[in-house]
Amino acid sequence: MKKIIAAFDSLGFSESTLQYAVFLAKEYNAHLVGVFLRQSTRIGYAVYATIARQSDSGRSIFDAIDNADKATMNKAIMDFEAGCRKAKINYSVHRNRKNALEELLHETAFADLLVIDARETFSYIEKNLPGWFIKNVLQDAQCPVLLAPAKFTPVKKLILLYDGSPSSIQAIKMFNYILPEMSSLETKVLTAKDDNSNLHLPDNRLMKEWMKRHHAHVTYQVLRGTEKKIVSIISREGDDVIIVAGSYQRSGLSMLFHKSLADLLLRQTNAPVFIAHL
Repeated sequence: MKKIIAAFDSLGFSESTLQYAVFLAKEYNAHLVGVFLRQSTRIGYAVYATIARQSDSGRSIFDAIDNADKATMNKAIMDFEAGCRKAKINYSVHRNRKNALEELLHETAFADLLVIDARETFSYIEKNLPGWFIKNVLQDAQCPVLLAPAKFTPVKKLILLYDGSPSSIQAIKMFNYILPEMSSLETKVLTAKDDNSNLHLPDNRLMKEWMKRHHAHVTYQVLRGTEKKIVSIISREGDDVIIVAGSYQRSGLSMLFHKSLADLLLRQTNAPVFIAHL
């Protein structure tokens, strides 16, 4: 039985994260852990708390805010547990109250997959995708990460981004090892090259030999194009796909896996993105 962790901002519960995590746990017989995080340094909160504690009335206000936050977290946990019970899946809850990023990264060392909302920021004001929190998770997580979009859609297809690099191959292998049951879905291997390269699939014979033994319905597409063109092609596939990509840390010449493309995928598609690195 696999162990999936679903990370939640205790003060901003993500229904999409819950739905994707429950879907995967139910479909693939996994144990689901809801990790509820609190970030004491959220914008404005720590400063206000320091000022408020200078007087009796200030302490009362601070205590009221803290109690309200606890009630919000308890409601989020109740919603999570209700969703798990309805789906009849095995689950548990972890309440982490220290540094949200450090706590979550520590949890990933003991998990097969992390599910988290791509919009998670632990900030009241940050709106850019991905925010600093997600960027750090993608760079340092010790297990693969599934970034959930704003709206849940049942998964029916796979898009595997492949450029022949060890990173891209590792991501595809990790996806298959963690969710082997998805190998029966319609699958597209998508490769992009620059204008000076041929349109042959990298390591064509070896790649197809491996894919044949893991995916029943697979097609291949090799194209020349900019990042925007790649994202446009992926967008036309619809929202019922999972996009599998390689390392977010990589910043070299690969057209498929450097950060700018990953960021575009998060901003301009409504499909979950599975990211793994070496």
